[in-house]
Amino acid sequence: TRVGFRRVPNRLLGNPSKLTQDRRSSQPCFSTAPTSSSNAAGQEPSTSTPRSTPTPTPAPASTAAPAPASGSAPSSGSGSASPQIQAAPVSPRMEAQLTLEQYKEIYDRLIKIFLERPRDDWKKLIVFSRQWPEHQDGVFKRIKERADAEADIDKKMALRKVFRQLQGVNEEVNRYNSVLKKFADAQEDEWEAIVAVYRGDLQKGFFEHMQCLMAAAKDDKSRLEGLVAMNTRLVALCTSHDSIAKDQDKLDAAAEVYRDLLSSISSLEDADKKMAELAQSGKIDPAFLQITAKAYGAARDTNMSVEEAKWVSYKLYRQARDYFDRQKPSEQRILEYLISISDPSERSRQLDDAVTPGPTRLTDTHDYMYSTPQRLYLVLDEALKAYDAMQAAAKERLNTSEASTTPRKVRIMKELRDEIMRRYL
Repeated sequence: TRVGFRRVPNRLLGNPSKLTQDRRSSQPCFSTAPTSSSNAAGQEPSTSTPRSTPTPTPAPASTAAPAPASGSAPSSGSGSASPQIQAAPVSPRMEAQLTLEQYKEIYDRLIKIFLERPRDDWKKLIVFSRQWPEHQDGVFKRIKERADAEADIDKKMALRKVFRQLQGVNEEVNRYNSVLKKFADAQEDEWEAIVAVYRGDLQKGFFEHMQCLMAAAKDDKSRLEGLVAMNTRLVALCTSHDSIAKDQDKLDAAAEVYRDLLSSISSLEDADKKMAELAQSGKIDPAFLQITAKAYGAARDTNMSVEEAKWVSYKLYRQARDYFDRQKPSEQRILEYLISISDPSERSRQLDDAVTPGPTRLTDTHDYMYSTPQRLYLVLDEALKAYDAMQAAAKERLNTSEASTTPRKVRIMKELRDEIMRRYL
């Protein structure tokens, strides 16, 4: 039995105006082909991986972070409970009957909390509060009313300063939530393009916001795990983006190649042939991938581009991703396939196939390959060391704390490494 991914046909060749609904799925799918006569004669099977597009890998080496489970992002590992904005609990029926004066009392209590807490805590207060989205407009209006009515010039200026600062923190939180929603709403294979466009927002403040979101979700295990997975992958994508961006000469050369590509194609067939030529000449490298990701990300998030332009930029980005992923070492591709299997028993069976020598051949739907336990163990061990180093660097540079929950795929990588050591080495 040969196992691998089932190739999912590219439905983008249909109606380009339906890009958002018809993006190709790149999720792995297990399939089993009938036993061939060669296998019946005693030929050993080999593990196969698809020639279709694998999901871009977020974590170092062979690991790929899971798709986000929620629209938010991970965060703090501090474990300490953050203060929350607490107004007096009011039932919906009673709230409907509140008078203007009663609302003012609620807003004044919230304002008092902000005045008593240091400015560094305001973001946590907003993120942790369930009432803030409902009362924020009223709070800002009330601060202005109090400032206008205040006779003391020092108190008036203090209230106006609080208004400006609180409005700035609120806008920052809303901006970060908007960026996170773009990742949550996008296909997993589009995250690299979104990072290329919004890298300027994915700075220290953004990851501090993610920590607040994770701390707020500490009692919801499934949501917390999704936030941790999103955090891990975004850190990996930002790290990769920054390492490529350091070599400006390569980026300039890749941009020139991309411009020549756009000027030389007039049909889908031309695009396919040109991309194949670029792959054969070795010009589809990380710098070229980043340029195609930026081009697609910019077209994706603007209303000025026509749907056909967005579709073409997406197709070029996906084709570049396809060719680049097929250049990965066989060990990395095998491990990515094994990590995608959730059932431990099935994963162990496929691991046996992966280390059993057999024919290595390429087909239109699968690439059949195998490796040795020693090489698989080496790749896993180096990937996990790189993950630890990336986490340490992110903690120092991006202010991301040690996650209280290890991402699922990292846990599976550790289990695989231990299993290979126990069974084969």
